[in-house]
Amino acid sequence: MANRRAARTATDEPAIDIVSRIQRAEPELSPAERQVAAAVQLDFEAATRLTIAELAAKAGVSQPTVTRFCRSVGCASFNDFKISLASTMTVAAVYLRSGQLAQSVMLRAANAVQACLEQLDTAAVGRAIDTIARGRRLDIYGQGGGSAVMVEDAKLRLFRLGLPVAAYTDGHQQRMSASTLQPGDVAFAISNSGQSKAVVEAIQIAASFGAATIALTRPGTPLAKAAGIVIPIVIPEDDNVLVPTPSRYAHMAVIDTLASGVAQQLGARGREALRRVRYTLTAIGVAIPTPSTDPTKLMQTLKPHE
Repeated sequence: MANRRAARTATDEPAIDIVSRIQRAEPELSPAERQVAAAVQLDFEAATRLTIAELAAKAGVSQPTVTRFCRSVGCASFNDFKISLASTMTVAAVYLRSGQLAQSVMLRAANAVQACLEQLDTAAVGRAIDTIARGRRLDIYGQGGGSAVMVEDAKLRLFRLGLPVAAYTDGHQQRMSASTLQPGDVAFAISNSGQSKAVVEAIQIAASFGAATIALTRPGTPLAKAAGIVIPIVIPEDDNVLVPTPSRYAHMAVIDTLASGVAQQLGARGREALRRVRYTLTAIGVAIPTPSTDPTKLMQTLKPHE
């Protein structure tokens, strides 16, 4: 036990914050050390101001137990533990309190969407809507965690309108997809950085074969320069990795705007496709019915959705 604890020094997991290290180590702590962990977790901010004697008293343990706890979570001493905890709290304190967490995340989302609206090139959005609505086929490209999610979201929003839509997050598949496009088809790339080599090359390939190209990205980037229609969005990011990036909310808002605009352009065709989708999902119990999609008689004959 002593050797195991001694092996866990502050250098073992330098990229993991102290709150996460406490949570990871907790199953292996002794009962007395768990009392220290519980006392710290009751109020992280207060723990940064306690002396070792005060924390020991609060946890109902001895001071040597507090020292052992500190070493068990990867800190060389109690002072090292307090410094690590204080450093974490300067960034993450607001997110360790649920009420402020909800307010912070939702306000960030609202602010990102507002910033997106204020800078949105509505003319470019209009051209993108017209191009997608008139297109014979739509292929969507994006790489990386955030962009890959947005690509899938865009596909789900647009294929429900009855459009032939495919989404690709693999670089090789993006290039292959682009090489099969032709005049009348559309390639739509989503990238916050605008630097992804595979995505840029896929758009260049699509354009070389006569397909229309659209990019949702930062202006002045390689992707923006490669696309025929650019929807430029610049949303400042921050260093806090505990919450979604602001650009995610902005991109979601633009995708919803494009999908709504395309639906309006398609008119009866788009409405009928959406009605069928809604009717089907309502019939199997995974969507709330509306007056135009309420399959009451059919639903009465079906078992609850698995």
